Amino acid sequence: MTLPVEDLLPHRAPFLWVDQILEIEPGARCVASKRLDPDEPLFAGHFPGNPIFPGVLLIEAAAETAGLMLTVGQSQRPSVMLLAAVTHFKFQQAVRPGDVIEIETRLLTEALGMAAVSAVVRVGATVVASGQLSLVSR
Repeated sequence: MTLPVEDLLPHRAPFLWVDQILEIEPGARCVASKRLDPDEPLFAGHFPGNPIFPGVLLIEAAAETAGLMLTVGQSQRPSVMLLAAVTHFKFQQAVRPGDVIEIETRLLTEALGMAAVSAVVRVGATVVASGQLSLVSR
């Protein structure tokens, strides 16, 4: 399933870290992906001669995927979901230029405009990062 991400998220380049939605169960689960273009300017400085995609941007991609999961198909969509907390996030392997990351989020709990979400980021079958996020609707 390919949905137009730009129609669903307020983010825009150069700070849009999801290319497409692969699977979605609105309000429960979402799988999205992003191809990491080797020409992204961030690779020139992180790190010269050894380019690695920053872990904080893996968290951002997970937050964007969670935002999609929480807003797509909702009759009263909030204007934006904001990242409120990051807990227990672990980075298991470096992500490199040209990799395609696949981000899977699942709703853990939701109450009073706050949502707790689990996130797993993979390159192929390998888990490269995982953890929990909290988002708040605004």
